[in-house]
Amino acid sequence: MNNRRDQLIETIWHGLDPFAGFPTTIYQVDKQGWNNTHHYLTEAIDTPDLLVIEIGVWKGGSTIAMANRMREQGFGGVVLSVDTWLGSVEHWVQPEWTPHLGLAHGYPSIQRKFMANVIDSGLEQFVVPLPTDSINASEIAKHYALQADIIHIDAGHDYASVMADLRAWWPVLRSGGLYIGDDYHDEGIHWPGVYEAHNDFFAELGLSGLEFIGGKCRIRKP
Repeated sequence: MNNRRDQLIETIWHGLDPFAGFPTTIYQVDKQGWNNTHHYLTEAIDTPDLLVIEIGVWKGGSTIAMANRMREQGFGGVVLSVDTWLGSVEHWVQPEWTPHLGLAHGYPSIQRKFMANVIDSGLEQFVVPLPTDSINASEIAKHYALQADIIHIDAGHDYASVMADLRAWWPVLRSGGLYIGDDYHDEGIHWPGVYEAHNDFFAELGLSGLEFIGGKCRIRKP
């Protein structure tokens, strides 16, 4: 019994568990990803019954890392995993990235790999997928008055997308909750849009103390 997860299944999925009856023998397990086991993610799972919302999930590496930490610690809690699973700009404009989409008859198959990966890890009782875009997902969260304990954003990499995600999801993070952002590097050496959007957003709020290391940043909401 995982009350946090059960509540999300009842509200968002109207009682229909998306993992129920998933054909595990059909879809390939493929846990390829980036920066999935960063210590910011695992350190954040420090108390029972957390609601973690992750925006930008890909094949589930960081979802699995956080959900596995919940299981290891004997905690309840749930990761609400938000993604369109249609790929980012880079997957469509950089030919070397396109094969990762797993295109089948003109449609990506990443979501099926995500589901297979979570089940292969035995973590489906700690995970709830939400297959929609970031902005719509934030409106769904607000509609159901969800207040996240942790929000991890690893979605778009351009300035406008990152700023939109921050503005949409910051109100969903409870006071005292932890925000974690991905692809934040000193001086924006890899993803300048991510770096600049984070700096501008928190400057607008008058917040300092954004920590960063190894490509991720974090800050606790006052």
